[in-house]
Amino acid sequence: MATKKPTGRSGGGSSPSGWLPKLRGSATDQKARAAEDAAQRRAAGESAKSVILNAKDVQGEYDAHRMLMTTMGGKVRPLTHDDLAQFRHNVRIAQGRYKGGIRARQVLDLSLPDDRARANAEIRTAVPVAAYGSKVRFMTNAGPNSDVSHHHVIVDFLSYASAASGARGDGKKSAAWMRKEPLRIECDCGRWRYWFRYIATIGKFNAGRDETGYPKVRNPNLHGVACKHILRVMAEVESSPSIQNFLARLIDKARAQDNNRVSVQMSQEEAEKLAGKPAARIRDVEATMRQRQRARERAALVRAAKKSAPPPPKRKATATRRAVQSSAKTLAAQFGMTPEQVMKLLAQAQQNQKG
Repeated sequence: MATKKPTGRSGGGSSPSGWLPKLRGSATDQKARAAEDAAQRRAAGESAKSVILNAKDVQGEYDAHRMLMTTMGGKVRPLTHDDLAQFRHNVRIAQGRYKGGIRARQVLDLSLPDDRARANAEIRTAVPVAAYGSKVRFMTNAGPNSDVSHHHVIVDFLSYASAASGARGDGKKSAAWMRKEPLRIECDCGRWRYWFRYIATIGKFNAGRDETGYPKVRNPNLHGVACKHILRVMAEVESSPSIQNFLARLIDKARAQDNNRVSVQMSQEEAEKLAGKPAARIRDVEATMRQRQRARERAALVRAAKKSAPPPPKRKATATRRAVQSSAKTLAAQFGMTPEQVMKLLAQAQQNQKG
């Protein structure tokens, strides 16, 4: 059974952070939640009155006498065979978008604005509490309206074996590379279960049990990819030094023992320190995305400047200088910058290329 939210700040054996439980026994809690979820799903699928729209139904074998409902179009109404055709189209789109595994950056970019907003406002901490091989278990606080104090998020780093092999430098460098590579994800919350697990299953980035029931009511258009708990974890995976250090510990231990299937546990003291970090040090999910967007725009600007600028002669003629200045003005207008800023970026890129 899921751990119920404590009634007091330090109730239920929680840490000073107010939500983090004792790590001893937390793996058992995670497994119990997963088993409960699987049992409920199995019972729902086997029920004579099942309302699950399975793979055969989606492919056209749906019996209209079941009178299942959908919210396609924005209101609750009976499901039609035209809806099934649209569902099949949605599945093909999703399968084409994801090729097996998804990067932390993609999870953030493809998430729904409401989920990002809730991650910012409600889910303030993600702690990597344990790892076994490529799978790392994180814990986050739960939202204010939840009946539990915390959630478990599983992240399966698909490039772990390559990172542990030593091909990417020392432990820290390998961890920095690994966390930018494709991964699989899983959360024990209801939003992941009913909105996103199906998308993760058909997109091959699901780290838990597979879901074959189409979310015809909760998410018929297959929008978004992850819940607020996973988004908080992805923001930390993307840029947190603490996460990089934890992954480096895992990689270093695997190399020291010449065995990739090693485990690493975070101590209660370490976990409480991370869970209780000041609000000023908590990463803003939206700000992280804006920073990445600006970095992408700067990179695009440099590429465009290199492409449009004429090759520099040994001695720059007046006409050449005019051409460069004209290109700088054009690019500045396109990217919302001054010509001087464009020239500075181009000079830095040329200097880096020489170095």
